[in-house]
Amino acid sequence: MTAPDPNAYSLDINDPEDAELIEYFLGELPDRVQAIATAVSSNDIDELKRITHQLKGAAPGFGFPAIGSAAGEIEGQIRDLDETVESCDSIRAQVDGLISLCQSYISPSS
Repeated sequence: MTAPDPNAYSLDINDPEDAELIEYFLGELPDRVQAIATAVSSNDIDELKRITHQLKGAAPGFGFPAIGSAAGEIEGQIRDLDETVESCDSIRAQVDGLISLCQSYISPSS
C-alpha cells in the first residue's frame, strides 16, 4: 500500500493492526467517492445524507478524522436544508471538497 504521508493518519501506519484498518478503509474509499458523486449528480439528497452519515462515523475510527469532520459538516447542512429543496447545488462546494479530500488519500494505483 502506498500512503500519501504517514503523518496524515491518526492511527499508527507502522502498527500492523492499524495499517490493516487504514488499508481496509482506503480500499473502500473509491466506491464511497463514486457513491457521493452519483448521489450529487442525481440530486439524491437522501442518499448523500446516508453516505455522509456513514463517513462521519466510520472515518475517524479508521484513522481519518478530517474525512469524518468534512462528512459531518455536509450531513449537518443537509439536515438544515429546507425539506422542499430537491437539489444538491447549495452544498456542491462542500461535497467537492470532501471528494477532493478523499481522493487525496487514494493511491494512483487504486
